[in-house]
Amino acid sequence: MGATGELNASGSTITVQFDRAIAATPEEVWAAITERRLLSEWLAEATLEVIVGGKVHLVWPGEGEMRGVVTVCEPLEVLEYSWNEENSSLLRLEVGETESGSTLRLIHSDTTRDDAPGLGAGWQSHLEALDLVLAGTPSTASARDARYEELRPEYDRLLEAIAPR
Repeated sequence: MGATGELNASGSTITVQFDRAIAATPEEVWAAITERRLLSEWLAEATLEVIVGGKVHLVWPGEGEMRGVVTVCEPLEVLEYSWNEENSSLLRLEVGETESGSTLRLIHSDTTRDDAPGLGAGWQSHLEALDLVLAGTPSTASARDARYEELRPEYDRLLEAIAPR
């Protein structure tokens, strides 16, 4: 499972997808994607009601915020929620079990051409931070931001390869 995500075009929308092997149990991965304290260590300050219809609010201090609603919740397996209330895209996280830990598939669908490269670079930097946090190593917002800046040109190239202007 590669570190770089895939971008796929469908009509006027782009899907960003990552398939990752994670050296942690499905329970640990589920906690990291649903619990406020753990989310803040790798993604953002979060309020997440882990039930269908629950509210999602992510805040990156000084950078922005996102509000959405949980559309699918199958504990330890699938969490899906809308990403932003206007121009909504959809984030789906699927957790699987392996002999050596877990898999995590992240699918961010219905994104715009303008948003897709930033989402790709952002998700990769955050998923790399998730790996660190699950291994017991801290992650900082400044390190994630720096990694995003490194990754962004690669996702611009990936987008141009699948959906040239």
